[in-house]
Amino acid sequence: MNDSTAAVAHTITVTELAYCAGCSRATILELLDHELLAPVESAAEPRFAPESVERVRRIHRISIELEVGYPAMGLVLRLLDRIEELERRLRGSG
Repeated sequence: MNDSTAAVAHTITVTELAYCAGCSRATILELLDHELLAPVESAAEPRFAPESVERVRRIHRISIELEVGYPAMGLVLRLLDRIEELERRLRGSG
């Protein structure tokens, strides 16, 4: 089994992602349309890394708690990722 075959073997489908994240397939497809999710494999049906479940849950939580729409979600996620990165750096240097 080569690296690309191994990577696909450890991926999940749109349906599996929706089920695990507690949302609908339509929601996953909408996140794809807004480029908030990046599939690992884009063949007939997109396939995702298992870590995508947490990302979808995070997007859903931000959408509800902060009332952020999908068009602005990319910016919010980038800012949160940057904050986490800076916090890791601070913990590492302290």
